[in-house]
Amino acid sequence: MKVKVSVTTKLLSIVVAMMLTVTVAIAVMLIAQSQSNIEQQHKDFQLKNQRQMAWMDELFTVRLLVWVETFSRWGHTETLSEQELLNALKESEDALNVSLQISDMWLFNADGKLITGNREKMPAFIPEMEQHTRDQIRPQNRFDCREMCYRYVTAPIMIEDQQIAVLVLSSSFGELLAALSQFSSAYKIAIVRYEGYSADNIDLKIVSQLSNQNQQIVNSVLAATPSDATTEGMVERGVLVKQDKKRLLVSLLPMSEQDYYILFIRDITAVVESVNAYQNMVIGTAITLFFLFTILLLLLIHQYKTKLLQLVERLPLLAEHRYQEFSHGSSFRRQWKDKLFPDELDLLEETAHNLAERLEEQDSKIAASNAQLENMAMFDGLTGLPNRTMMTFQIEKHIVNATRDQGLAAVLFLDLDDFKKVNDSHGHDVGDKLIHAASERIANAVGEHDLVGRFGGDEFVILLSKVRDKSEVEAVAKSVINVFSRPIQVDSLPFYVSTSIGVAITNQPETTAMELLRHADIAMYEAKALKGASFKLYDASMNIKVMRKVELEREARVALRENQFSLALQPQISIDTFRLEGFEALIRWYHPVKGYISPGEFIPMLENTPFMLELDYWVLTRSLRILNELNISGYSELKMAINISAAQFSDITLPNFLAQQLALYELAPDKVELELTETALVSDMDSAIDVCKALQDMGCLVAIDDFGTGYSSLSYLKSLPVDYVKIDQSFISGMLDNPEDANIVESTIALVRSLGRTVIAEGVETPEQLGKLGEFYCHQAQGYLISPPIPEAQLWERLEKNVKDGCWQNVDKRNAGISQHQFEF
Repeated sequence: MKVKVSVTTKLLSIVVAMMLTVTVAIAVMLIAQSQSNIEQQHKDFQLKNQRQMAWMDELFTVRLLVWVETFSRWGHTETLSEQELLNALKESEDALNVSLQISDMWLFNADGKLITGNREKMPAFIPEMEQHTRDQIRPQNRFDCREMCYRYVTAPIMIEDQQIAVLVLSSSFGELLAALSQFSSAYKIAIVRYEGYSADNIDLKIVSQLSNQNQQIVNSVLAATPSDATTEGMVERGVLVKQDKKRLLVSLLPMSEQDYYILFIRDITAVVESVNAYQNMVIGTAITLFFLFTILLLLLIHQYKTKLLQLVERLPLLAEHRYQEFSHGSSFRRQWKDKLFPDELDLLEETAHNLAERLEEQDSKIAASNAQLENMAMFDGLTGLPNRTMMTFQIEKHIVNATRDQGLAAVLFLDLDDFKKVNDSHGHDVGDKLIHAASERIANAVGEHDLVGRFGGDEFVILLSKVRDKSEVEAVAKSVINVFSRPIQVDSLPFYVSTSIGVAITNQPETTAMELLRHADIAMYEAKALKGASFKLYDASMNIKVMRKVELEREARVALRENQFSLALQPQISIDTFRLEGFEALIRWYHPVKGYISPGEFIPMLENTPFMLELDYWVLTRSLRILNELNISGYSELKMAINISAAQFSDITLPNFLAQQLALYELAPDKVELELTETALVSDMDSAIDVCKALQDMGCLVAIDDFGTGYSSLSYLKSLPVDYVKIDQSFISGMLDNPEDANIVESTIALVRSLGRTVIAEGVETPEQLGKLGEFYCHQAQGYLISPPIPEAQLWERLEKNVKDGCWQNVDKRNAGISQHQFEF
């Protein structure tokens, strides 16, 4: 069989066709890309101007509000009266006009009456803005454009008797427009109003102040816009206008008011000329390269024809394992099939088929089996990273090599903070995708010679190479933490994940991989105690702490079985009548050998262990039993405040368990007050609201404990369905000496009372503190002035001694100065 069409001819034809196609495609793509650069620049320009406009508008508004807050306090330590505010405003009017470019102002008193300002010049929407500002006690901001554009800002001002006056300021858009023009480097800029379409083109009317010359230029550009131009197109892409040998890109930036836009005219003559030159260069280069590569390819491919024929003759020898004859050449020939246009590649494919039948099948099976076994033994199936076995082997080898070269062996042990919540709320499928995405970020955060492995679940290990100093390890740990500062997208859902890292370093060759990993694991849990997104370097004290924690948990389990735990009950009284309202249940542990163990010692050590939840439910059950005994003994009006941990609060079985216990002890739910810390409540606001509502639907009371030490946000306080707010004792102890603490306590009480909640002050220790709380109209108090926590064994003796007609008797009332008044929400 003879070759009729050479493989070189076929190959050359195919490659030339492919090169021509690719060259044309690349040229078209580059030209299209150069054309799209103008549109992309426009989009970037629009986005930049939007951000700058929003930033400058916010800055201007903040300046107005800061000025309002500042001038309303000039020279005064108390809030101003209405007349004083009016006088201060008139005195500052000139300064306001000069410094902030204010055109008009109006002042409404606490009754909503206009007491200064020109009513005729006041827009119709001002009263509505004033009412919203008064209702929400927060500033309002609005634009209004008619013949000219103005900004209107309303600000609430506290005057005497805690009444709210509202100041309304207006300013022209000129300052913002001038700043925007400076930052955007636009050729011309103006505010226009869309008025439809005329016979020739889009009808845009200038509504901002411009010089005659600028107005003529802008009008001439608008007149030259294409007849098919639309506002949507001018916002998204802009339109190109030719004028006096210039190429102008005209675009619109929407304002908050409908049919009003900021008009930008940019001179892009240089860009257009550059694009045209670039297109000519691309076309010329493409043609030149095509012919050059075609000639070179023809010269190179032709010489392989003879070699291919010789190779075809020898390849069948490999299928017969006659490797020596294959090396020296052979005259062996095969009977080929009849083909219309056979060539050298046909011959090669024929012989390669024989080779594949005899050798490749066996080799591929062996290779596939080996690869599969190796992957199963050494690599994680989800992420493709080395698994525990592989990493342990690599760490052992690295310890020997690093210490031999006087270096350090460093291991980072990390896991994802609160990853269990992702699996619980979104399922394991989403959790696996998050693990895979997290593994890629970790791998990208380390050096190319470092090794990253997955130990299972959300745990990863990083083995660092070529480490000479501890600071290098700390830098890698910080880099890994930083890569999780951005959210991870999984199925269009953003997950904000942080990581805790434990670091272990050794220069001792006798250290084993398991020891180094255990040290890093211990350090990782120390980092987790810092609430995530942090790292800790292992030291020997951590191991002691772990041993202490394990021992304490073991002893606590024994203590629960042997009734070493008990409760202490601290009275809560009404401040105005000294009536006993109830008790707060506090856990106590008396060890038969070690004696009294402080809750401040054992609770932090146990709070992240499974045993803590068991102990929480013991406290709940014991508290309800004591409340039942109080009811039976005639103290049916008293309530019991019980602290609920974050783990117990998130336990879905809590409402059912509580309902069973209430039924068992025949207790009224409104005598049970469940106290939760701010941190536990706001960590998952939606879930917190649902649980609080479920508890309240049962009839139980809900309290925020230690208010002021966490987030202390008005927004979440309004959202959460709670009945009591307890002010942390750190503010109570300092309010007599620190005016800031006093202001915080007073404002918190006023805020909570206005929301219809009951306020309880913790840690009251002196009559003066109690008196000050009475002046602030606080509802209830507890602390050592009233009574220290009472051991449950002494409760009945203390009740008999200290309670008379429902009131607590031993409170030191000297200098308390508590007024007799009724508390109303």
